[in-house]
Amino acid sequence: MKDKRIEKVCETCPEWDKYLIESQGLLEWGGQLAFINLEPALEVVQKVEEEIKDYHWMVKEIDRLANEIYNSIVSNPAIQQKLVATYGDAAGMPSGKGLRLSTMTIPEERYEKKLERKKNLENKVRQINDFAISLGDSKHRTVLECMMDGMRMNSIARHVGVSRQRLNEIKRDIVNRLAREMYNDELLGT
Repeated sequence: MKDKRIEKVCETCPEWDKYLIESQGLLEWGGQLAFINLEPALEVVQKVEEEIKDYHWMVKEIDRLANEIYNSIVSNPAIQQKLVATYGDAAGMPSGKGLRLSTMTIPEERYEKKLERKKNLENKVRQINDFAISLGDSKHRTVLECMMDGMRMNSIARHVGVSRQRLNEIKRDIVNRLAREMYNDELLGT
């Protein structure tokens, strides 16, 4: 049974408040809360900015990996038949049990790594696409899509019709919002 007196003392104790704030990675500074260590947050923001810049490349890399994975399967008729035989005459035929991916043209470990890498890239691309769709402001969406297409900042500023300074503000807002959406756990330090 909790003692109400202890709970009441903890609620009013300034040291307890300080402990709670610091345990969340924050520091009271000048009457406001601030991060104790900004480095993780800055790293996340930089990572998101790079991912937006790399979006165009990631889409091309997903296509390349999909081609390589497809070619490693298509080049081996036994695997191709096993994977495709869900309809028609071959679907009703018995198939050998235990056909492994090791009969492919590339080693199984490399095949699995390519699949995993493709999945990770697809996840990032999907998150960025979903975020772009959810943006309500059409200028913000246009700026993000231009960045995703690999346009330079001067070209984007001319295209959208804003100053370079205003474009940087829009970009910073987009990157910060996307960082909170994609990497919220890392930003909170958990």
